[in-house]
Amino acid sequence: MASKTRSLSSLACLLLGGALNVHAETLSLRLHGSNTLGARLAPALLQAYARQQGYLDVQRAETAPMEFQVSATRPDGARFVGTVRAHGTGTGHADLVSGAADVWMASRAATAAEVEAARSIGALHTPAQEHVVALDGLAIIVHSDNPLGELRIDQVRDAFAGRLSDWAQLGGQPGPIHLYARDDQSGTFDTFKATVLDGNTPLAAQTRRFESSSELERSVATDPSALGFVGFSYVASTRALAVHASGTLPLNPDALSISTEDYALARRLYFYTARDAGPAVRAFVEFVQAGAGQAVVAETGFVAQQIFAAAAEPLPGNPDGYYEVIGEAARVSLNFRFSPASSTLDSRALRDIERLREFMQRPENQHKEIRLAAFSPGTARSPMMTLLTLNDRVDHISQLLAVRGVPIGTSRGFIHGALLAPSDRSDSRVRNERVEVWLAEPAANYSGDGPM
Repeated sequence: MASKTRSLSSLACLLLGGALNVHAETLSLRLHGSNTLGARLAPALLQAYARQQGYLDVQRAETAPMEFQVSATRPDGARFVGTVRAHGTGTGHADLVSGAADVWMASRAATAAEVEAARSIGALHTPAQEHVVALDGLAIIVHSDNPLGELRIDQVRDAFAGRLSDWAQLGGQPGPIHLYARDDQSGTFDTFKATVLDGNTPLAAQTRRFESSSELERSVATDPSALGFVGFSYVASTRALAVHASGTLPLNPDALSISTEDYALARRLYFYTARDAGPAVRAFVEFVQAGAGQAVVAETGFVAQQIFAAAAEPLPGNPDGYYEVIGEAARVSLNFRFSPASSTLDSRALRDIERLREFMQRPENQHKEIRLAAFSPGTARSPMMTLLTLNDRVDHISQLLAVRGVPIGTSRGFIHGALLAPSDRSDSRVRNERVEVWLAEPAANYSGDGPM
């Protein structure tokens, strides 16, 4: 009889537990778009977020090629289900607009046409909906045995267009060039098309195309004649070349040159959300932007937005007054930039203001000061107006930092400075429009105020 009673009691508990679980909360997050973000980073962020929220038994499974599911449960029966569909940046926009996705993963900024097509869900280009989640650089890669060290962007373009077909034409050893590129749905390819192919140069017919960055990189690693491109985070067994535009200096992709966006093919990686995104989506995006999320960014091979300072040689080609400002300072891993034709800081810069405040609160930095050097796009038709704009930007950033307790040292604007991009092209010269940040010991005396 006792055994029967225990069995009935166990059955009742089971049924009750099942009834409770029916009503248990399920947290669902759907991330669609970029393969660059979705293949590694997005699933890792979902796993880390689930753990932070108290979920246990966090599992990750590949449910289809370039599709993943992250699942977990809490002791109270609540479930977490995160899904990733990583078929290229171009595939995520429509899903965000239709409501089929909570987050659009993009390895480039939303285009004007995409912003317009998404008016029903808000304004994608605003900081409330555009979130820079990681930094990356488009790496031009070759086999590790290839002796070539650098290429101009126009040389890369001519090679991928088929106009140059032998390595000897690029200064290398004679032999055919084998081309490797991402597919048409890829945001990485969109970036390559815009920054290297000038938007309309077709790829040579013999180019091999890949949906997966990892597969492309592995293929280049086995082909001594290969020339390809991937996100910097995917460089493993290949070698990335220094690249530059005509009239600018060649820079290798590394953490500092990508963080500052000095590297010619540096890029931002984005999450886009709808204007009415729910609390769960907003909380996840905030997690990604904060320290724990950015640690995952770094762990997965991308360049995180965590600020650091490094000894760095200033780029040559700047006026003498610039070197007086920076002195023996260390380069901080960011450039402040503004929205196009605006005095408003862009979506990354607004976050970087707070990140810089936290950076300066570290014990090793509390006795130091920040110095700012602002540059024009490189085409100052009206020097006086340009100086006024540069000074306004320096003052604006200085005020934002000062009210947060950040000491500001000598800061100046410069009309002419080292070029990061050609100044004769409207689509690229905006990269020259930047405010560099330097970390220095407080200067006892300085008599060189005023812009140059």
